[in-house]
Amino acid sequence: MTAQAGRITVCASAKGGQGCTTIAAVLSVLAAQNNQPTLLLDTRGDAAPTLGVSDPAPAGTFTEAMANAVEPCRHLRVATIAGDQIDSDATTELERLTAAGHRVIVDTGTDHDVLHRFDPLRPQRLLVTRPCYLALRRAIGVPFVPDHVVLISEHQRCLTERDVSLALALPVTSVPYDPAIARAIDAGLLAARLPRCLANAIAGLPV
Repeated sequence: MTAQAGRITVCASAKGGQGCTTIAAVLSVLAAQNNQPTLLLDTRGDAAPTLGVSDPAPAGTFTEAMANAVEPCRHLRVATIAGDQIDSDATTELERLTAAGHRVIVDTGTDHDVLHRFDPLRPQRLLVTRPCYLALRRAIGVPFVPDHVVLISEHQRCLTERDVSLALALPVTSVPYDPAIARAIDAGLLAARLPRCLANAIAGLPV
């Protein structure tokens, strides 16, 4: 992964349980490990626990969400905000951050209604999915155009990376499913001890 300063990446999924928050968290940690000031903006509310830190205090505005952000590791802040609070003030502040060289990762999960709010920032859009028929059917119908697909590959699944790429007509990067990832999240150690298998797979992602 070559993290680009000033870039905004939005991670979304077609249905729940696809690994969207994990991918957003890992992208954020890797950018921070490159000594890049990074913001993980979470519209779902589960990114902070995924990284082993307490939830930020509730916020009624984007400014409050930024003030309440938590820091799971050096160079990384996690802010939680409801999708309907992404307004013009929020996008102006995000634009200011990226202009100053910050990396911004957004986890929207299945909240597709919030995606258009980031349009003025011209973000990169990642669709996170698993190789199952139901997920693929829903991925085909998402109300946005992804730039890239992150496929959580599982050996027991019948569908392959090529199948997914052909069905969605998009480039695909496969990330292997590994129990070590779940163990790291369960132990609250994802930010401190990022599983090598996950870091190596994400390294090939064009973000």
